[in-house]
Amino acid sequence: MLNTNEKKILKILEENPFINQQAIAEKISLSRPAIANIISGLQDKGYILGKPYLLKTDEYITCVGGANLDYIFDLQGDMIRKTSNPVKASVSLGGVIRNVADNLARLDQKVSLMTLVGSDADGEKILNESKKLMDIFATDKLDYYNTGSYYAVIDKAGEMQVGFADMEITKNMNRQWVLEHKRHLILSSWVIADLNITIDAMESLIEFARAEDKRIAIIGVSGPKMKNLPADLKAVDLIICNRDETQSYFNTDEENLLNLVEFWKDKGVKRACVTAGKQGMAYLEDGKTYFLESLIISNDKIVDVTGAGDAFSAALLYGLITKESMARSLEYARMSAALTIQDKCSVNPILSINLLKREIKNYGKI
Repeated sequence: MLNTNEKKILKILEENPFINQQAIAEKISLSRPAIANIISGLQDKGYILGKPYLLKTDEYITCVGGANLDYIFDLQGDMIRKTSNPVKASVSLGGVIRNVADNLARLDQKVSLMTLVGSDADGEKILNESKKLMDIFATDKLDYYNTGSYYAVIDKAGEMQVGFADMEITKNMNRQWVLEHKRHLILSSWVIADLNITIDAMESLIEFARAEDKRIAIIGVSGPKMKNLPADLKAVDLIICNRDETQSYFNTDEENLLNLVEFWKDKGVKRACVTAGKQGMAYLEDGKTYFLESLIISNDKIVDVTGAGDAFSAALLYGLITKESMARSLEYARMSAALTIQDKCSVNPILSINLLKREIKNYGKI
């Protein structure tokens, strides 16, 4: 939070970014060294970006979590265990939060990607491609770690037969890493994090959201990664998880989606969405729970399901960021996921908000 003198100085700099420190000191009856210290603090917090005193005016949607390369192997026949299978291989950018950031950028949002990559060719590829759509000033490169990678074998129905992930680098997305980026996070209107980051990192983000009155959303990655979700979720504006992830976090065999959403309600989150593929989804808004059917895409139109969940999450977030209701936001989310599974890329390259609205209109009220 800003104190009175910080607010006064920002107001003066907004009116005259070329003013010198002595003139500011005279305006608010402080010494020039005191003004210098306050300005230095505002720079550290991210409110002043340069000199002449360029003030931060735009806020980012900061996406925190995993980024990797997706290696996809499309089976050319039925999968046979313990032997070589003919495939058609492809490589694309991936990672839950990186995909979410990519989708949000295509939906005309100002996005900053906060992640870790290795000092290798894969890391350079992720950075070079990502910076075309989003800011990457909060992304770090680490020596001695591979850039994250994901390998999936996809059958003719577009379903994953087996997957592997090398995400060892994500263990460095810890509390210290988050603290080192607080001056970046202060630029955020929303912080969106996936559960590739460590539990102490997630605790730090939630603490930051409380202290700085930021909005925070959390996206599940897998059942095992739910261990990275803290117990105290009272500042969380939105959580998006599938049924398995929710069951894992609450250590329950409960199958009913509405009951599972009630669990998130009891944790104090403001909004939640629990998905179950073709079986639909349940969501929480304003203390009430609702069920919603999925859009069913015929098997002959499904190309690859990779990235569908990330497209869903991004479009849902787009709706909430632009002040839509959960119901309307989920219309965007379902359609975005449906469009993604009909394309070979984990992020549909033609995605736009106009496309979503047009497809929703063509499909009918959903």
